[in-house]
Amino acid sequence: MKIGLIRPYEIEYNNQDIIDLDKAIKSLGHVPKRVYIDKIGVSMDRGRIDVTHMVSKNRPQSLGIDCAFLRHLGIIKDYEQFGSRLWSVRAIEQSGTLVMNNLMSWLMASDKLASLSTLAKEGLPVPHTFVTEDMFSAYREMKDEKEVVIKPIRGSMGFGVFRASDPDVAMHIFSYFTNLSKPMYLQRYMEKKGGGDYRVIVIGGRAIGAEFRKGKDWKSNVAQGAIPRKARMDDEMEEIAIKATEVLGLEYAGIDIADTREGYMILETNPTISWQGFKKATKINVAMRLVEHMVKRARE
Repeated sequence: MKIGLIRPYEIEYNNQDIIDLDKAIKSLGHVPKRVYIDKIGVSMDRGRIDVTHMVSKNRPQSLGIDCAFLRHLGIIKDYEQFGSRLWSVRAIEQSGTLVMNNLMSWLMASDKLASLSTLAKEGLPVPHTFVTEDMFSAYREMKDEKEVVIKPIRGSMGFGVFRASDPDVAMHIFSYFTNLSKPMYLQRYMEKKGGGDYRVIVIGGRAIGAEFRKGKDWKSNVAQGAIPRKARMDDEMEEIAIKATEVLGLEYAGIDIADTREGYMILETNPTISWQGFKKATKINVAMRLVEHMVKRARE
């Protein structure tokens, strides 16, 4: 079986997660293939869609994969580029290739507004969150909430995330977002028990483990220096993580959960997880579990 790893050529580097997947695919007797989303060609005729891949200066070659992990769409410069890359992945799916996570679920789960509103509607616990493009509405929300975390809607690893308790200081952040034509995403700041939060990894409807991440300050992202350690899941945490993954239609995910005075709260959902901190803390080979699940699904 040939298993694709979808990511952009423009940011090709020796990412350890990709290296782990390469090793796992080979160890199980399959063939990994780098699929660069910015080198894809989509050809369509009546009743037919073909996807090609420009791997050299020669003629494009047939994609030739049985299934693929959607890992990254790259550094997006405008909406048309984003749309082109999204629907190129969709064309890969339409051509008969199993893509994991599937595009529409990946798109919803990687957008904080889409994912949290979906989880909230299904009755899952999420902190009070407010999203707007109007900086004055954000200012009024800030005054009501007293202390908030301000995030980009599409982002990861804690980059570009602010904590604010002064509405007038926050107004400068809102002005910055407005000048970049970005919406403002405000989430009520909640004190987390133990000063950190949990990430539960779910694969194929099963929570395979959890890590507790605690940083030097209020951020709990491993990319920001937080230290991960193995954590024990109780039944409630496990149920929340599995349900969140199911509601979003994901085959696998990292669900970030905080233990607060109001109980467990889902902070974010991650459909393209990086598992290096988790692997170090739990000794679980996430890549192997993912490839095993992919092969099982592809053979169904």
